[in-house]
Amino acid sequence: MPFLIESMRVEDIPEVVEIERICFATPWPASAYRRELQNTSSTRYVVVRQLENESEAPTDTEPPFLDRLMSHLDNTRPDKPSPATANPVVGYAGLWMMMDEAHITTIGVHPLYRGKRLGELMLVGLIDIAMQLGSSWLTLEVRVSNNVAQNLYRKYYFDVKGVRRKYYTDNDEDAYVMWTDNITTPEYRQRYYQTKRELLDSLANQGEVTPVPDAFAPLVDSPSPAS
Repeated sequence: MPFLIESMRVEDIPEVVEIERICFATPWPASAYRRELQNTSSTRYVVVRQLENESEAPTDTEPPFLDRLMSHLDNTRPDKPSPATANPVVGYAGLWMMMDEAHITTIGVHPLYRGKRLGELMLVGLIDIAMQLGSSWLTLEVRVSNNVAQNLYRKYYFDVKGVRRKYYTDNDEDAYVMWTDNITTPEYRQRYYQTKRELLDSLANQGEVTPVPDAFAPLVDSPSPAS
């Protein structure tokens, strides 16, 4: 079953809000996402969409895609897909641009579509976007109890640099503040592109995801690693 990562559109907001309501204790309202999408100078949001018709998938004869990656999953779709619409949104992610920092605001995947590494693919997409936009660092907050997310972020070279006390208002849980090293350096980019390649190779070798022919290129037109 094919999936596509692309920029979030206003018409995606109802599906995004429904996934957020399922995933998070204090979800954002639709109005917040509408404001975010209007602020194109400092925000970027993406969705991962399940294509109902594989013929809609982009081919290698079409122009390059700014911030999308097509991956074909050969396992069957869940019995109860999330929204009952064509090409439903099954995950979303976003970041804020602040000077030379890119702050990852959210990553959410509908529970029925977890375990396919769609969240990791979206994280890679956000890192590529941050590179394209000239950011020097990425940062985020994560619950201190969320070891799964912390391990994913560490895989992409985020480290804990601080704690925000009682950051989460639903239960007063603390948040770790995680940062990357400078993502413009040759050292970081060499490690990052290697990890990204290993992700795509692993998914392809497991028979779960077959990337499109140019999938090892950045998801967006980010600068090439410095030599």
